[in-house]
Amino acid sequence: MDQQQTPLYTALKRHDAIHPFSFHVPGHKYGTVFPIEAKNDYKQLLKLDATELSGLDDLHQPESVIAEAQSLAAKLYNVEETFFLVNGSTAGNLAMIFAVCGEKKKVIVQRNCHKSIMHALQLVGAAPIFLPPELDEDVRVASYVAYETVKKALELHQDAAALVLTNPNYYGMAVDLTEVVNIAHRYRIPVLVDEAHGAHFIIGEPFPKTAIACGADVVVQSAHKTLPAMTMGSYLHVNSSLIDKEKLKYFLQVFQSSSPSYPIMASLDLARSYLARLTKGDVENILKQIQRLKDALDEIEGIAVVHSQHPLIKTDLLKITVQTRSKLSGYELQQRLEQEGVFAELADPFNVLLVYPLAAIDHLEEVIEKLKRAFRGLSYSEELLNSFRSFSFLASANPISYKELETLPKKVVNLEKAEGFIAAETITPYPPGVPLLFIGESISKEHIEQIKQLKYHARFQGGKFLSSNQIEVYVPVK
Repeated sequence: MDQQQTPLYTALKRHDAIHPFSFHVPGHKYGTVFPIEAKNDYKQLLKLDATELSGLDDLHQPESVIAEAQSLAAKLYNVEETFFLVNGSTAGNLAMIFAVCGEKKKVIVQRNCHKSIMHALQLVGAAPIFLPPELDEDVRVASYVAYETVKKALELHQDAAALVLTNPNYYGMAVDLTEVVNIAHRYRIPVLVDEAHGAHFIIGEPFPKTAIACGADVVVQSAHKTLPAMTMGSYLHVNSSLIDKEKLKYFLQVFQSSSPSYPIMASLDLARSYLARLTKGDVENILKQIQRLKDALDEIEGIAVVHSQHPLIKTDLLKITVQTRSKLSGYELQQRLEQEGVFAELADPFNVLLVYPLAAIDHLEEVIEKLKRAFRGLSYSEELLNSFRSFSFLASANPISYKELETLPKKVVNLEKAEGFIAAETITPYPPGVPLLFIGESISKEHIEQIKQLKYHARFQGGKFLSSNQIEVYVPVK
């Protein structure tokens, strides 16, 4: 198959070339009906914003150009089948869990997973067994789940419906999952991997190993995170005899829009072609620029470029973590960057995360000058690093199933007095979207301390009573 081909994008361009008159949805009629102040900004894109017309195929019953585009992606990623996702990796995570799991079924899941994994488990009524990740001492964030931790969980819960892992984490820290996948398969347990940040890993060295090459059964990737795809454009790859593909296809239809965006799908087609056409020279130029940027940052007092030194962890080179060596927190460093017109992916108490493009940057030296101005005047200090504690996720299982939680009454209590209660709301710093506390989890002293640390700096999803220093909990029935 010719990876330079873009069958879906080409079909949309061919359709636009005949100057079609629209008596169909969407209502903007290829951009002819649109607010005048925005018409010029949107006009080219809206010409491609079509619907399921003759020659343009149907995402939920692909037979021509969408089927061809998905087949090209499957060929590139070396999987049995690839599905385009227009509702982000969230839709893929929901569909893969629903495809293998049922009410009250055990699911072994990495605790520092994305909130969409938690939502899927909650919606299906699963009985999750949460695995604690290791705490990386260099980057000071939760990273991977150790092989021995997974092995013990699989031995104790051989009837689990699935093992759900997140690899890499938001900071690009990944491990080789081959041994973990192999032991799960001994028990005929499918391995589902949220590889949202690893759509480019098939490039190979020096990038981490993709979960696909490790033998994972289903892998979900956010193409829009590191490939040139539109926001919400993602892939779901299947490579397994342990997955009911028809069931998976059904749930993809359930969780995805019945009016999928053609511009998003076409961007997935183009992103795959872009990735396939990257040469060794292209990758070398990108890596040289990344090193130039890191060298420049390392010359600035008050910050340090850090990555994990753990022997099992390989860090995605597109992820550049800048850690404070001053009295300023990661959030304050982020504010300084934004004052210079530089916008980072996220900040935490210690770090600012930069995501480099999968391309050489024009005017890199100008960008470096902006970074230098942003961090000018910082002085060395370990005070903040020593005063804040990194949060480690504990091993846990929901004391009651999600189904049973629905029957319990709720109340609001003071955050300081919430230890030991069962959380009735999920509290998630965003980004990265990893729940700090989830519905059904027993609230620990560590949870309370971490919420207190973050609540004046981080942007939370959930925690509607935190502004008054309160939290919603379940009231146990005696």
